[in-house]
This record gives sequence, C-alpha cells and structure tokens, in this order.
Amino acid sequence: MSKLKDIYLQAREHFGLSQKKMAKLVGVSSSVLTGLESGSVKNPNYKYTKYLVEQGINPFYLLGLSDEIEGDLIEMVGKKKYETLKSEYENLRLENENLEKQVSEMVSRSEFEEVVQENQILQKVLKMLQIEADEDGNLKKK
Repeated sequence: MSKLKDIYLQAREHFGLSQKKMAKLVGVSSSVLTGLESGSVKNPNYKYTKYLVEQGINPFYLLGLSDEIEGDLIEMVGKKKYETLKSEYENLRLENENLEKQVSEMVSRSEFEEVVQENQILQKVLKMLQIEADEDGNLKKK
C-alpha cells in the first residue's frame, strides 16, 4: 500500500504540474502541498483530495486501495444536494415505469384492435364466399 505522500506526489505528476501550479489550482498554499508530498503532513487535505477526484483521479487510488490512478470524473456534492438528486432520480424512475406500463397497455390494445379488425374482414370475406364456420372452427360451404 502506497503512503499518502507518494499518492499525492504521483497524482500531481500525473497532471504534469509543479507544486506551485497545483497549489494555485487547488486553492491551497505551496507549503501545504510540500508538507503533503514530503510526508510531514500525515492527514489528507480535503481541498486537494476533492480536486483530484473531480479531475478524474481514482478515489480508490487516493485511498491506497488501487494501483489504477485514472478513474471516472466525479462531481462532488453535499448531502443535501445528494438527497435532492436521489429524490429526483427516484421520481424519474417511477415516471419511467409508469410510461413503460402505459406503452405496454397501448401496444396490447393496438394488437387486440388489429386482431378484431382482421377477424371482421375475414368474416366479411367468408360471408361473400358463402362459407360459414361451425363451433369447432371448421369451414363449410353454405
């Protein structure tokens, strides 16, 4: 498992940035980055970690649980916004289920109507040809 200092250093180098440039982008002082990368600061820095995750660094890499440095871009949101998004997602999911049911019902009705129409046409043709069907469905000439 990599040490925190190595993880931060490799993540910064992954972007090809100097400590000064990275510090400016992240919104922390150069001394904070120097402390993180030298190991004199032992705790993760929230702003730096958040920035790295938002830029596509694999969160599991930052935790030392993966060797894959690149991950998916992740938008960091607070708990309140997360709950709002989760609620909106659930509403959309339910709405989608309802739409799927409605479409399914429409298709079933449409198919039924087509069968009825075809049956009516067939009955007209049989009547014109003077052919009738008995209760078993057998056709015979009148």
